Amino acid sequence: MGVVVQIVVTAVISAAISVGAVWWLWHKVLLPDTELRVRELADELTANASQQLTESGEALVPKFRRAVRDGIQDAVLAPPTDRIGQTARGVTTAGVNVADAVLRRIFGTSSSSPTPEDEER
Repeated sequence: MGVVVQIVVTAVISAAISVGAVWWLWHKVLLPDTELRVRELADELTANASQQLTESGEALVPKFRRAVRDGIQDAVLAPPTDRIGQTARGVTTAGVNVADAVLRRIFGTSSSSPTPEDEER
């Protein structure tokens, strides 16, 4: 029986030493190296993403400026009668929609005809 106990004790001590050695190796050698590599990779990915976003933004700036310029030119150069007509139609439509909504709330009815917003969809 003494031999079996010695074998078991030796196995437990060997396992404990192995676990301790692996734990030490992991925490003192492998973990710092792994964390360093992860930080370097994260920094590289952040730098690449920042550079790509900057390049994309720089590519869009001329298009944005052109669109703003064209919009301002259209607003300034368009005949005022067109703008007045569009504004009058918009105000009339908005007034009708508000009145319709108020009456429907007062009388508790649901919308039976599609609104201009529904027709656009």
